[in-house]
Amino acid sequence: MDESVRRQLVALNRTFYRQFAQSFADTRREPQPGFDRLQEYLPEPCKNLLDVGCGEGRLGRFLLSRGRVEAYEGLDASAELIEIARRQIEGRFWHRDLNRPDALDGLGIYDSIACLAVLQHIPGREKRVRLLSQMGAHLAARGRLLISTWQFLTNERQRKKIADWSVVDLSSEAVEANDYLMTWRKGGEGLRYVCYVDEGEITSLANAAGLQVLDIYRSDGREGNLNLYSVLAAGEVTGKNESHQVDIG
Repeated sequence: MDESVRRQLVALNRTFYRQFAQSFADTRREPQPGFDRLQEYLPEPCKNLLDVGCGEGRLGRFLLSRGRVEAYEGLDASAELIEIARRQIEGRFWHRDLNRPDALDGLGIYDSIACLAVLQHIPGREKRVRLLSQMGAHLAARGRLLISTWQFLTNERQRKKIADWSVVDLSSEAVEANDYLMTWRKGGEGLRYVCYVDEGEITSLANAAGLQVLDIYRSDGREGNLNLYSVLAAGEVTGKNESHQVDIG
C-alpha cells in the first residue's frame, strides 16, 4: 500500500471517531457476550491490564465491575472517546496514535493486554504485525493478549454497509486485499476504513509477530458470530488448559 493511501485511511478513521464519538459510545453501553469467555484467560489475580484501543471503556467497565483486574489502563487515538471513558472508569489513560511505531513507548509490563476491534482499523498488514509485536513485548511472563476482529463479511446485515472506494476517491487496487470502506448511520452519516481479519489471517499475523494462538472463537451479534475472539501468548506456553483451541462454528 502506498504511504499516501495509508495516511488517507488513517485520517478517514480519525475524522470518523472525532465526529461520532458519542453516538459510537452510545451503541456500546452493554458488554459483549464474548467477554465472558475472554475473562477466563486473565490470571488470578490480574494486577494490571492495558486496553489498547479502549474507546469509551466498555471492556474496562465489564472487568472492573466484576473485580477481575486490580488496575486498568486505557489507550486510544480518540481524545473524545478517552474523555467519555474517564467519566466512567477509574484508571490511567493515554492518548496515542496506534499507527505510529512509538504508540506503546514508555508503557510498562502488563499481566494482560486487550486489543478489541482495533487491528481492523490499522491500514497495512505490516503495521498490524508491528502492533501485535509491540503488545507482545509489553506482556508479563504467562501474560495474555486478548484480540477481537469484526466478521462483517459473513453477516448479511453488515455486508450492506460496504461502500465503494470511489466515495473517497480511491480504488480497490490502491488498498490491500480485504480492505473495505464501511458506512455508519447513527447520529449522522460517516465512513470508516475496516480490514477483514478472519481466523486464518489472525493466525498468520500472530505467527509473524512471534505470538502463539491459544484460543479462537466467535461470539456476539444477533447470530452469535459477529466478532472473532483470539487469545494469544508470547513465547512458549506450558501448563493446564493452555493448548490451542479453535471454536469458530
